[in-house]
Amino acid sequence: MSKINKHWENPKNKDGVHSPSGVIELRKSVKYGLQKKYKGMAESMYRWEFPEGFEDMKVMSQNTMPEYVLMKNGQAVVFKDEPTGQFHILPYTFINGINMYGKPVEWNPMPIGWTDTLVGDRPASIERIRNLRLNAENSVILKNDLFGGNDEKYIDAMIDELVDNTLTMNQLQLIAKAPFVFNVTEDNLLSAQQFFLSMSQDKPAIFTNVLGDGVQPVLESTNAKIDPALFELFDRFECQILEYLGIECVPITKRAQQTVSEVQSNDDKIYLRRMEKLNQRQLACDRMKELWGIDVKVYSVLDERVTEEGDDDADNGRDE
Repeated sequence: MSKINKHWENPKNKDGVHSPSGVIELRKSVKYGLQKKYKGMAESMYRWEFPEGFEDMKVMSQNTMPEYVLMKNGQAVVFKDEPTGQFHILPYTFINGINMYGKPVEWNPMPIGWTDTLVGDRPASIERIRNLRLNAENSVILKNDLFGGNDEKYIDAMIDELVDNTLTMNQLQLIAKAPFVFNVTEDNLLSAQQFFLSMSQDKPAIFTNVLGDGVQPVLESTNAKIDPALFELFDRFECQILEYLGIECVPITKRAQQTVSEVQSNDDKIYLRRMEKLNQRQLACDRMKELWGIDVKVYSVLDERVTEEGDDDADNGRDE
């Protein structure tokens, strides 16, 4: 993690406290990187095989459908655009009431980025899609999990915790390099600032006392230490994200402490979560085959890998 090493922002904030610049930029960079990491994982958990008829969707979405929509919205609608003969997968909005089980009976597809207050020319083909009236007889609802919940909100909430944890560790690393605070006057403020910035950049700080006696900054120890629990906390927040997605994860500090039965129990719970999400996708595939006679397939990438590793082990055993 890069340290805060730029010039000082404003001399003082509203509370009269000096703070380094780059904090906001650092927070944004850390958050952006973590979002790409974990949301990328969420969108890569399942592999789809689409038959003929989904070419437009794959080209127009750059092969991000349907997992992008499921990660962000939790649900999507699969439908056939009759004029083009092409299938599409998009978010949707409910219309026209519910049935006796509390489920919607009709819905409209929602082109991504579309708003009903959109200003300017609206492409006729997209507006036609937006105005389609769909139902269970001409479309299929695809859900991310049993509840149709999105992954994005939970991931973002956990990432906020990870960002706070990361910046806290970053600050403690700076304090560990210079475990003191400056007791300064306006006369020696600049010297204190330059000394701190030099230390944060791993540079030596050498100053001369050109103003006479009594103007050097007074150093006071903070007695602050880096708490190892912060690293464990980061692992725990990361594991909460991964387990929510259905990926096995054990905090580094706990791996040596878990028994075989504890590891197995945890893996079983995570496997059930992964299968819950896979099952919803497979149910939609079955319904597509009933409705249109098309064979769409979906696979759990993690379980494919486990199967391949098991096959390789079996082959190696036969070779021996």
